[in-house]
Amino acid sequence: MAVLFIAAVALMLAGFFGYNSIRRKWAGIIGVGGAYIITLGILMGVSLIGAIIGTILGASTEGSSIGEVILIIIFTALCLGYMVYVMLTRCQTIAQRVLLPFVALLIGFGFCWRLLAAIFLHMPMESQSAETINFPAMMYDPNGKQYRLQSDSGDHADYYCERTGQTVQFHKVDFEDGPYGWRKG
Repeated sequence: MAVLFIAAVALMLAGFFGYNSIRRKWAGIIGVGGAYIITLGILMGVSLIGAIIGTILGASTEGSSIGEVILIIIFTALCLGYMVYVMLTRCQTIAQRVLLPFVALLIGFGFCWRLLAAIFLHMPMESQSAETINFPAMMYDPNGKQYRLQSDSGDHADYYCERTGQTVQFHKVDFEDGPYGWRKG
């Protein structure tokens, strides 16, 4: 139980401090609302598993009716079903599918703590940065295919490959760490 508590605190801190960059990087896959739904599903699933283990070990279950348990199971299944839906429809790589639950927890926890900080500490929800990114006119993927800048909205840019017809989107935060093997042209 202590390990789960330490992991939850670590996720909360990471979500609080990395909220803006994680949210922007995953904006095309999952938003704050979707991340919050997945976070609720994961937390309710963990609490449901804990309750089942507690019941098996002989803990008292007085105060909870079978109707409440069924509603919790249905709600958990719906939330985790939404996570599977996002994995299958919006995630493009296996790495994104594997990281989605962790990213959802980071965004969900980060949103909650940022909202509390905004209310009680008058801290802005999003850190403002004065620097602007000029997206390059050409990008090359790791296989050498050329992508031309199609549109630039300031926060993100769309690149189009004439050879394959594929469109790729990069966000401002992608250029802080480098866009994963892509090089500027």
